[in-house]
Amino acid sequence: MKRWITAVRFACHLTLLMLCLHWSVAVRAQNISAPEVQQQRLASITGLCADDPGAGPSQALARLVGHGVAGNPLERAWAQRVIAAIRNAALLCPPSGTPVLADTAQQIDAVTLLAVSTLPAELVYVPNMIVRRKLAVAAAELNLFSSILAEREQAASQVDKFYALMDSDIINAALAREKDSQVHATLTLAMAKRGLESASIDERRRAIDIVASVPSLASRTLLANVLATAAPTDTYLIGAASAGIRTIDQWLMLGKICSVLFSGLSYAGILLLTALGLSIVFGLMGVINLAHGEFIMVGAYATYVVEQLMQAYLPAFFGAYIFVAIPCAFIFCALFGMLLEFCVIRFLYRRPLETLLATWAVSIATIKLVQLVFGSQNLEFISPGFLNGGTQVFAGFFVTYNRIFAILLALAIFGATLLLIRHTRFGLLIRATTQRRDTARSLGVAAEKIDRLAFGLGAGLAGLAGVVLTQIASVNPSMGTSFVIDAFMVVVLGGAGSLVGTAISSLALGEINQIIEPLYGAVAAKVAILLLIVIIIQRRPQGLFASKTRV
Repeated sequence: MKRWITAVRFACHLTLLMLCLHWSVAVRAQNISAPEVQQQRLASITGLCADDPGAGPSQALARLVGHGVAGNPLERAWAQRVIAAIRNAALLCPPSGTPVLADTAQQIDAVTLLAVSTLPAELVYVPNMIVRRKLAVAAAELNLFSSILAEREQAASQVDKFYALMDSDIINAALAREKDSQVHATLTLAMAKRGLESASIDERRRAIDIVASVPSLASRTLLANVLATAAPTDTYLIGAASAGIRTIDQWLMLGKICSVLFSGLSYAGILLLTALGLSIVFGLMGVINLAHGEFIMVGAYATYVVEQLMQAYLPAFFGAYIFVAIPCAFIFCALFGMLLEFCVIRFLYRRPLETLLATWAVSIATIKLVQLVFGSQNLEFISPGFLNGGTQVFAGFFVTYNRIFAILLALAIFGATLLLIRHTRFGLLIRATTQRRDTARSLGVAAEKIDRLAFGLGAGLAGLAGVVLTQIASVNPSMGTSFVIDAFMVVVLGGAGSLVGTAISSLALGEINQIIEPLYGAVAAKVAILLLIVIIIQRRPQGLFASKTRV
């Protein structure tokens, strides 16, 4: 027992000793009255108030940043404080003595950060445009030594933007300690851009290779400038720059092709979502539902209601509202579709003209009802954080997260629907009822109930399309009319009742539209798609992947 007590006492004494040492070191680091610290700080800011607005402040900023990055974190924080004061025009320059910072309620000495007597406002130092740019670069150079990755990434981008004003020694020091590959690559590129202006032929050649390895329009412009300024006898540099430009052009062309393909794929995902429900209602059940677009619109407005409720009552989980809206929109639209089938559609089977007129009336009534409740203006949605922005895969190829989400959700919904229709009892009953209705009824299948559930399934799938469209398209009461025609085209081309045909035709129409639209415009793309559908339907009236329907 005594040994345990002795061990505990020793541990306590050791902890107390370590705390005292830490406190003494901290006090020493913050001892702004230490003569050596004052001299270092004073030397680093000498010249900020010089008469020469160009050379004096520039040299002083270089010393200031050098002191900040060479000292401990407290000195870097002090240097950031001084630079921020200068950028805010809060540096006062008295005729004699040290500069003063006036960025707080009380003026403080720029060296000791202690309160001083109030100085006249006319002594304020206002940096010119050149110095302001150098101040921005100086602040970024200090942040390159931060322990926070986001700050270093932002600082590296700032340094790369104003690479002509950076301090090469400081950037080399930052490169030596940088562990993040992205930040390291950005700083390396900034150094290469500076190297393009070097007097050394070998250094310029290395810089050309580095710039060419990061293809972009900006990199191509830099190499084009090298070609324009190179002497005719510099065949070594001219050849390297020309080869670099060819490499960049190849990457940019590949990026453009991939961007078109990705745009077509994302558009195909939207087409698949909007047409999947119609493939069941029109393809399997044979119902020409002109209110299909309004199911999409109702799903979008259900998402809006979920967003508003979670923002008001569950703000901590607001970022996940899109996942809550998916089942809510599906259930609400499915119930709406089942109600429509029970009240209207079930009396109009095998009467396509009356069904068309009835669903058209339902479409108009739904639009007017939504206008009365929510108004006619476009709704504004707050996108979840994980759907904001995007990422650049390589030069010229930028993908957005909301488009990726639409593609992945479309594939997931398609897979679940295909599994439901082909590999479940409910899907078997739907196919039996739609393909051999009388035989199914003679075997005891409740055909009317299956019709209602199938129509509700198609309406619910349309509601899921509305959920995705809230993050991509404008949401208003009339939004469904712009998607119902595209949905019918997809179903007719793929083959009525064929889910696989719907997916393939969505992909084909999406890619064709995105290939033609940048070249000839949206109208030409629509005309080309319509002509293609007419030609295919003439050859295959039942679509590309025909499926048996209700008899």
